[in-house]
Order: sequence, then structure tokens, then C-alpha cells
Amino acid sequence: MFGREQIGYVLALLMDMCMMATLFFAVPRRAADAGMDAVHLGWLSGVFFVVYGIVSPLAGKLSDRFGRMPFMVAGLVVAGAMMWACAYETRYAALLVLCGAAGASAAVFWPPLIAWFSEGRRGATLVKVLGIYCICWNIGLGAGSVGSGKLYEVDPWWSFAVFGTITLAAPLLFLLRTRAASGEDNAMPVPVNHATAQHFMWAGWLANLTVLVGFGAVQAMFPQLATHLGVRPSLHGQMFGASRMAAVAAFLVMGWSHWWHHRTWPLVAGYAAGVAGALVIALTSSVPLFFIGFVVLGFINGAVYLASIFYALEAFEGKAAGAGWTEMVLGAGSFLGPVAAGFVGEAWGLRAPYFFAAILFVGGVIAQVGVMGRSKRARTIG
Repeated sequence: MFGREQIGYVLALLMDMCMMATLFFAVPRRAADAGMDAVHLGWLSGVFFVVYGIVSPLAGKLSDRFGRMPFMVAGLVVAGAMMWACAYETRYAALLVLCGAAGASAAVFWPPLIAWFSEGRRGATLVKVLGIYCICWNIGLGAGSVGSGKLYEVDPWWSFAVFGTITLAAPLLFLLRTRAASGEDNAMPVPVNHATAQHFMWAGWLANLTVLVGFGAVQAMFPQLATHLGVRPSLHGQMFGASRMAAVAAFLVMGWSHWWHHRTWPLVAGYAAGVAGALVIALTSSVPLFFIGFVVLGFINGAVYLASIFYALEAFEGKAAGAGWTEMVLGAGSFLGPVAAGFVGEAWGLRAPYFFAAILFVGGVIAQVGVMGRSKRARTIG
């Protein structure tokens, strides 16, 4: 008999692997091959996150009421069907609709999945489960982009067909017998009251949104700076890979420790590190320093996401609702960062988006301190 978290880990890896392979590699690549411009490419990714952010809270709330399984299965089946449909489409309007439908399918899948495998977990055990989950979906992101690239070189059709089939077959994992968490796993090293839980839920969402917008701005605009400076594509890809591995390191550090639970200063320290990482990229043309900047930003990106989802699941009685609102924040940040950075870069030049990110992180520090000052009960815990 398998633990629910083990099935959840595999499903998280498979879903992000297939989404990355199809929606974030094969679809934009095929659109570019068809001659679509940068604005069209941006909206193909953007519509996914807009729909994902809107639908996630609703899907989470409904799954708390009606059960997890129907939503998870529906999300996988619809996502797989969309991937197969993309194999036969090159028209922009059709791809835009399909990417939006994929965003809805992901929103229906993720909050119920997170709630399903984390049911009965609290405190240190919940953080550990979420840490392993985050590592798994990051592995999926890497595997999807590599695998899709290889298949796309053979024939674009294979990239959609293989990952669409995997997604359609994934619900078979639910046929395995599973067990829920046992009560003895519910260790809570730092007891907190409801007011404190609510405070850190909002603090986590604020940090997650700020870092996602800042990191998304840097990542989306760096290809332009890299091209301008003559940074080789292989090094460019390695920088993004290094940021993803730094996020995995954050999941490992935070998933197996609890010194940061319900304390504000780690969030403030994350903002400060973000300022440093963004300024390193803004002020230099050195490839090694670019690597350092991406590693720093990748680490805090992973750290604040894990803190945010943990605090939300602790604060909400309905875990899927908490996960849904957190995923809404993720979708909003992932959409707003690149869009805002595009306008900033167009208005003020190549380096402006990185200064924008640094200023955003400074603003996050100020806002976080303000939130902390308004919650005396939570402040005594930190």
C-alpha cells in the first residue's frame, strides 16, 4: 500500500513535466516556427497564468466541498486532451484557446492534489511533505524541457503526442491502494493561534507575489540582455538551470528544518537577498556574476513559495482552498512580472527591468515590516 504523498509526488512530477514539455516549450517553439511575433508568444504563456490564477481558488473551494478525486482526474484528462489537440494546430487563435484551457485544467488539478496528499499533516511533517513535493515538480520541469526538445527535433508531433499520452494515462495511478497520514506524524514544533496563522498566511502571500513578479521580470527579460552581450545560448540555459537547482536547495533546507516557521525575519532576509541578486545582474556584464544573481534569485523563489504554501495550508480549514489561493498568487506573479518588465524595458532600456526588480524587493521589505507592525500577537512569535 502506498502513501498518498508518494502518489502525489509522482503526479506532481508528471504534470509539470508534461506541461513544461507542451505548453512552455513545444507550443511557443511551434508558434515561433510559424512566424508569430514576440507579443503573440508572450500571450500564449500569459493566458495560461491568467486563467490558472482565476480558476485556482474556485477549484480549491469546490474540491473541499465535493471531494478531491473528480477534480484531479478531470484536470489530467482535459490537460492531456489539450496537448493532443495542440499537435494538430498552428493557428494563433486556436493555440491561445488551448493554452487557456490548459490553464483551467492545471487549476482544477493542483489545489486538490496538494490538499489530497497533505491531508492530516501539520507543522514539521507538513513542511517536509511539501518540500519533497516541490523537489518533484522541479524535476518534472527540467525533464519536460529536455525531453520535449529531443522529441521536437525528431518531429514536433511526437513532443505533443508522447506527453499528452502520459498525462491521459496518469489517472491510472489513482487505482493504487493508498493510505492517509497517521496521527503520529502531526508534530507541531511551534504552536500558533489562529491570529498568528492568518498573519503569516498574508505575509507568505505578499512575499510570494513580490518575489514571483521580480524573478519573473528578470527571467523574462534576460534573453534580450544575453543576446545584446553575446552570452552563448548554452550558458544562458545553464543560468536558468542553476536557478532551478537553487530552488531545489531551498526546498531541501527548509523542508527538513523548522527554525523559520512563523518568523518574519526570514521573509525580510529573502527580500534583501533579492535586492542583491537583481542588482548583480543590473550592474554587471560578467557571466560568473550573472550565475550568482540567478542562484540567489532562484533560492529565494523556492524558499518563499514553500513558506507561502505551508502558511496557507496551516491557516485554512479547507486545505484545497488554501492551496487554491496560493496558486492564484503564483499565477498572478508569473503573469505580471514579465508583462511589467516588458513595459519597463521598452521605456527605460535593457538594464531597467533588473532595477525594477530590486526596487520591488525593497518595497516588499517596507510592506512586510508594516504588516508585522500591525500584528502584535504574531510579532511575539517571531
